[in-house]
Amino acid sequence: MTLTSSLPSLIYSDPSGEHLIQLEPDSTFIGRSLDQDLVLTESYVSRRHASIHVIDGQFELVDEKSSHGTFLNGRRIERARLTSGDTLQFGSPTAPVYVFQNQRANHEGPTESLTVNLLRAFSSFAPALKEEPSGAHQMEQLSFLISSARKLNAMGAIDDILRVLLESSIKLTGVERGFVFLSEGAHMRLALGLRGDGRAVGEDSTISRRAMQRAVESASKFWISDTLADANASAWESVVANSIRSIYCIPLRKHTAASDTNRLLGLLYLDSQIGPGHLSEIDHQVLEMVAVEAATLLENALLAQAELKSRLAAEELGVAARIHASLMSIQLPTVSFASLEARTIPCRAIGGDFFDAVSVDNCICAVVADVSGKGVAAAIVAATLQGIIHAQLLARQELSELATVVNQFLCDRGVGKYATMILLKIWPKGKVEYLNCGHIPPVVVTQSGTHRLEETNLVVGLIPNAKYKPGFCTLKPGERILLFTDGVTEAENQRGDQFGDVELENILHRAGLDQILQRLAKFQGQQESQDDCTLCELVYRGPK
Repeated sequence: MTLTSSLPSLIYSDPSGEHLIQLEPDSTFIGRSLDQDLVLTESYVSRRHASIHVIDGQFELVDEKSSHGTFLNGRRIERARLTSGDTLQFGSPTAPVYVFQNQRANHEGPTESLTVNLLRAFSSFAPALKEEPSGAHQMEQLSFLISSARKLNAMGAIDDILRVLLESSIKLTGVERGFVFLSEGAHMRLALGLRGDGRAVGEDSTISRRAMQRAVESASKFWISDTLADANASAWESVVANSIRSIYCIPLRKHTAASDTNRLLGLLYLDSQIGPGHLSEIDHQVLEMVAVEAATLLENALLAQAELKSRLAAEELGVAARIHASLMSIQLPTVSFASLEARTIPCRAIGGDFFDAVSVDNCICAVVADVSGKGVAAAIVAATLQGIIHAQLLARQELSELATVVNQFLCDRGVGKYATMILLKIWPKGKVEYLNCGHIPPVVVTQSGTHRLEETNLVVGLIPNAKYKPGFCTLKPGERILLFTDGVTEAENQRGDQFGDVELENILHRAGLDQILQRLAKFQGQQESQDDCTLCELVYRGPK
């Protein structure tokens, strides 16, 4: 059930259902900070992200200089006026969707479906008599249709809009049947077909494709009231074969920005076999008006439909993000001779980096991996690999054998993804075994400086039957190893400069993981991350 409120509010959905948030009388502040009126928990939301203000009875959305932007109907804005039905997103165009609702501004009255009311009211009009066409009656009929149709809640009502459009056009023209086609790239897809008696009709070969093409290529409607009196049309094969006497084709075009002034949304097609059509000048004007208004309605309905799909996808992505976060919030093992810390920050809702660690046979095993690509596809592969590697580590598998298993798994499945990764084991006396599969070499931090663990192998997932060989080193008490993905060193600022290996190693002696991430965020400034960032630090304490 859709929630409604007589007070201005925001509506959002999550797996538990729809929720309504009433706005404050003067100003509503939105952000991640706990002192905001609407507190959002997503990491890409700024502490004070946006606000909604009442100014002269109107509602205005203001971006409070947030890091990742505020979006109104899918477009990033600084300040914009709100109207009922607008969609708001904070921090990302794929963030959860909030719908602004202002029932007072819309209308007051019963909450029965506006679509149902419209169809019921429209059916009360009697069609104009053919022998006494009444332009005034028809104008009244269509004017009512248009003024009422504007109030339709287009979310999910596209079929109703098309049906009302067809029924009204068939009644006005007196033709036998009508069709509405929607534009899909270079093709036209039949959305709805009706006969004059209201029965549905599918697409068939009797439709004049040449007439449709003429309408598509024109800037206005294409019509022939009597094909027998038209020298060109009377020679058209489809017209002759199917005895079509009158045809009306009206392109549904949306006039928007100058760069897209005549975008074709669809086509209204009407025809009849009984006899020639008899439309007055005012009838033609009404049909033109219908085309313009129907295009606006159609555009709004298609946008609403796309928004609904986007919202559902965002909800599913939110569930995936929570699962991904749970996989990354593992309880890292603790032992007396060493300690582990790890952080990961996806550049999107979910990412292709992961880390994991287990303690078996008095040693710590850790892994940091980076799956090629970003987003959902990379995250699915990453979650699968994390499960495989975790199980293999618990089974005490040798590192070289573990890499072979992962490599063969990816090659055999043909998923089109590969991964770089670091596998590492450390024992109480400081002995370290590591296996680098095409990853950035780990950095060892000692009292005298830093150095890299240079032994490396092929990435996993590209070359079947690849061989893998581990490397070894020994740590002294107090020394540590930093494992990280290239999202750290290749992070860019607004000038396009990369954070780099040198900058990272310069701060390692005096910085932990949180300090490194803070320094990285300061370096990037307002520049959005282009890759996932993951760090894992192992500190060797010495034998007990």
